[in-house]
Amino acid sequence: MTTRLSFLLSGAAGLILAALLYFIAVELRGASSFIVLIPEAGLVIFAILLFISLAEIIVMIFSLKRLASQLPPCLLNLLAAVYVGFAGVYALFYALLVNELRGIQLLAALSLVRWLALFLIRST
Repeated sequence: MTTRLSFLLSGAAGLILAALLYFIAVELRGASSFIVLIPEAGLVIFAILLFISLAEIIVMIFSLKRLASQLPPCLLNLLAAVYVGFAGVYALFYALLVNELRGIQLLAALSLVRWLALFLIRST
């Protein structure tokens, strides 16, 4: 199996991790919503998490491009899986604070963007 294919398959494993975290987030939706006293704060929390997640995509793609030639393939694959699955962490954090399903879905869907961004990294 080529390194690039295994790299993309590990990203697909990250998609499964993000899906698992999404289902946990749906079950825990609004569990800590008492912390957020202002109803409009949910939109601000979503915007902040979305911005951080999008900025992280850019930073991680440049980092993974640079590390692709320096790291062993198994470690690079693990890093790719965690990178793709980490979108579910943002969805889980949002779900704990806000009882809104659409925001959870959008933050978890960024795992697809992260996985597709792995195609930009050329590993031998």
